[in-house]
Amino acid sequence: MVKIRDVLLNKVFPKLHAIEENATVIILRSSSSGSTNPFDSSSVTQYDEQFEVACLFSEQPEMVTSQNNIVVSQAMYFYIKDTDIQDISMHDRFIFQNKRYRPTEIQNLFGLWKIKVVRD
Repeated sequence: MVKIRDVLLNKVFPKLHAIEENATVIILRSSSSGSTNPFDSSSVTQYDEQFEVACLFSEQPEMVTSQNNIVVSQAMYFYIKDTDIQDISMHDRFIFQNKRYRPTEIQNLFGLWKIKVVRD
């Protein structure tokens, strides 16, 4: 029986990756994080590990509501195979097209990391 994971990783990802001109993202990681709190982004000051992996990217409009205001902003998502990198943390930073991003949400969906990022 064909699994969704196999179809995504072996059929869909390579075709979309080729359409996006073989996009890659650089993942910066600190070998020693200063704090165990993953939401404290200021605790890590030096990133000494670097990985370059294939990715898919997507900029999607997102509605944000607060009080009586509704604002539409662009949200950036990266999709990375979990076979290329086994774990991603909130301390990691991403460099894509010479811009630096930090993650706000991380999910593993059928063998793909779905990472919502904002400009750092």
